[in-house]
Amino acid sequence: MTTHVHDTPLKLCRERPRLAVELADRLFGVQIPDHDQVNPYSESANDPEIRDLNADNVVLCQNGKENQLGIIIEVQRERDRRKSFSWPAYQVNIRHRINAPVVLIVICPKAATADWAAEAIETGHPGFTFRPLVLGPRNYPKYTEPSGDGTLADHMVLGTLIHEHSEDIPQLFKTTNKELSWLPPERAARYAEYMLGQLSEKPRTILEALMKQETYPYQSKLLTDREARGEARGEARGIAKALLGVIETRELPISESQRRRIEDCTDIAQLRAWVKRAVLAPSVADIIG
Repeated sequence: MTTHVHDTPLKLCRERPRLAVELADRLFGVQIPDHDQVNPYSESANDPEIRDLNADNVVLCQNGKENQLGIIIEVQRERDRRKSFSWPAYQVNIRHRINAPVVLIVICPKAATADWAAEAIETGHPGFTFRPLVLGPRNYPKYTEPSGDGTLADHMVLGTLIHEHSEDIPQLFKTTNKELSWLPPERAARYAEYMLGQLSEKPRTILEALMKQETYPYQSKLLTDREARGEARGEARGIAKALLGVIETRELPISESQRRRIEDCTDIAQLRAWVKRAVLAPSVADIIG
């Protein structure tokens, strides 16, 4: 099952796809071509021969209808030898699909994982050595001053994940809370929920204490509503587990992306509808559409 640590950077990029462009530009100096829009793009790089080849997140810079640059965002918590094969495949396949350059950024909350992810990947083809662009505690900025208008909110929320074990984390939390205060309350509350969900116990306790001391409008409602949402999420997880049990009992083939979609679904009515379909549907695709 995916976790908040894995999902938060991806949610930020889906919330505002331009974050991926800013990470590539500001932190890696990627030459961003002229474009007039940045849109989410399918994370799937499937073709008839290679199935279930799914990156975590992809955004697409376009100029009119012409593709200019693809940016893949991956989140990696631990070492995984398989990534030395899948990461180059993501880049090559997305590049093939959009007919434009593609870069791959890996976000690693742990310094040791970031060091590993930054190692060169020898593909076996002469001259084709693949090296991901990696963000981790050693090179991601610590934002200790608010922007004054909320423009750095998603960067700061991402920073609290990457630097959660830093001695500077109380100041980073304080600055991020201030930054969120300039956003529309609904969006600020959503970003604050991302932070609370992604953190391990010690930094989460620090953040909750700060939020109780401060009086930004979005905070009190957020903390009050968390308990109710937690109960709803628990019910959704239980239904999702039951649905997967039916699928496994019927021995229906299920891809990793289909499993992730079921596990990540929080719509209880939708999950219950899928459970009903699962009794007779001939495939997982027919169950979840």
